Amino acid sequence: MNTTIAAETPPEILDAFQFESEKQRRLHDELTAEGYSIADDPANMAGDIGTVKDIECLCEMWTPRLLCKLFVKGTETLEHSFHLVPLHQLVKWGYIVPQPGETFKTKFVVGVRRVSENEFVPALRLPLK
Repeated sequence: MNTTIAAETPPEILDAFQFESEKQRRLHDELTAEGYSIADDPANMAGDIGTVKDIECLCEMWTPRLLCKLFVKGTETLEHSFHLVPLHQLVKWGYIVPQPGETFKTKFVVGVRRVSENEFVPALRLPLK
């Protein structure tokens, strides 16, 4: 299995990551204030919500709509633990084109994704713009 490490993130892009991390931190605070709780956290990322982290992932596949099905390293055997990240965001923000079956490491914002009326899970996020 090959491992690829993305190029260094230029300073102007860090502003976009900072904006996204603050947005995800606010969303997490709002959800917990409304009584939401974490449904599951197999990658132990809950403590990192609202931060930018270098995270090693396995790219299992690309969907027909060019979403990358990613598993945080160590959670590959837990089918429910995958993250769908648009390929174009990985190219734009991570300077990487992950190939199916390949592991790679790049910066993600650890954010949240609602999964029910009162639960959320930590999620891999990248800036939208």
